[in-house]
Parts: sequence; structure tokens; C-alpha cells
Amino acid sequence: MRSLYGMKALTRIFKAMDQKGDKNLDVDDFRWGLMDFGVQVSKDEALELLNNYSKDGGNSVCFEMFLDQFRVSSNT
Repeated sequence: MRSLYGMKALTRIFKAMDQKGDKNLDVDDFRWGLMDFGVQVSKDEALELLNNYSKDGGNSVCFEMFLDQFRVSSNT
């Protein structure tokens, strides 16, 4: 049950970061979202992190792609 609550929390965090409400995080949404949660990162650092969540290496990540990365990680 712990992972179910974790996924719900990640969903809430993603939605809080998604300033445009388009279920997609660009580097600015991601960076400011991290900083809202107390994680200080530069734009370059945020872009590097964001690229890790994007399967196609793009500069943004959609909601499902973001959550899929955590689902895979929790199952290994």
C-alpha cells in the first residue's frame, strides 16, 4: 500500500508543478516546482533531470511518462 500512496503524492506534486495545466512539464515548470519544494537547482540542472524522465530526450515530460519512470523504479 505504501507505493499507492506514493503514486498519489507524485500525482499531486506533478499537478502542482504544471502551471499551464496541460499535463506536461517544461523545464521552467519543473525547475520552479522543485524550488517550491525546497530543491534549489539551476535551469541547466533542471533540464538534465527533466531529460532523465523524458523517454525521447525532449525538454519536457508528460504526466504519464513522468509517473511511468517511478513505476518502473519501484518494481526493480
